[in-house]
Amino acid sequence: MRTSAILMSLFAGLIVAAAPGAARAQPATAVSSHHHGLTAEEFSAQSRRVLRRTPRRVPVYRGSQSPGPNSVRVCNAYYEQEYRPSGTVIVPRMRCAWSG
Repeated sequence: MRTSAILMSLFAGLIVAAAPGAARAQPATAVSSHHHGLTAEEFSAQSRRVLRRTPRRVPVYRGSQSPGPNSVRVCNAYYEQEYRPSGTVIVPRMRCAWSG
């Protein structure tokens, strides 16, 4: 137990010695203004411009053709094997199409 604690402290000392620049602490304001040239107010979420995108339209019918007024949806349900890391499982699947 004691030897593992000594080895861990030696390992931590080697890491600090290998990266002397990373061990220094700097104030957060100095780091952000030095690297980016931005203040905290300019970097906040309130001052950012929100870009609004139009929602994507998912086509329900193939192309621009509608199935027609008397069409019905015919669905075929079946079970399928699915290979997962925990093992093979059987899952339900369904395939539907317009008829009429």
